[in-house]
Amino acid sequence: MAISHHLSNSAGAVPARSGAGPVAVGRFVAPIAGKTLSRGGTVMAGLLSQWAAIAGPTFAAFTMPAKLTSAAQEPAFAGKNAPAMLHLKVDPAKALELQYAVPQLVERINQALGYKAVAGIRLIQAPVQSRAKKASPKAAVPAKTDPASSRLSNALARMAAGVKGRSSAS
Repeated sequence: MAISHHLSNSAGAVPARSGAGPVAVGRFVAPIAGKTLSRGGTVMAGLLSQWAAIAGPTFAAFTMPAKLTSAAQEPAFAGKNAPAMLHLKVDPAKALELQYAVPQLVERINQALGYKAVAGIRLIQAPVQSRAKKASPKAAVPAKTDPASSRLSNALARMAAGVKGRSSAS
C-alpha cells in the first residue's frame, strides 16, 4: 500500500503491515495529528466541527474560529487548563453586531463544550469564506446570429436572460 509505505518511512509513524487488507483509520491519526491534538487542539477541533450549531446560522455565516490562545493561569484553575481566548474571524461589516453578542457567544461555546474552555473572544476583522456557496446558474448569452443586429438588442437580450436567471434561482 502506498499510504502505509509512505507513513512507515517518516519519523514516529506507524510501521507498515505485511498483509494487505483493511486498515483501521485510527492507526494514522496519531502520526498525522498527534502534535496538534497534544497541544489542546481538541478544543479547537470541537469548535470547528460544531461551529454552525454553536454560533447559530446567523453568526456562522460570517464568522469562523481562527485560533485559541492560552490565558494567564487563574488560581481557581490550578492544575487544570485555564480558559483560553478565542480569536474569531468576522466580516468587517458585521463586527459591531457581533461585538454586542460576544458574552452570549462565550456562554454558548462553553455550554457546548461542557466546561469553561473560552474566557473571552477577540475579534479579527477579515473576510470570511462562506462554507456553502450556492452556484449561481450562468445565464446563456445569446449568440449573435444576425450580423445586422444592433448592439442595443444584444444588450437587452443579455439583460433579459440575467433577469430570468435570477427569478428562477429565487
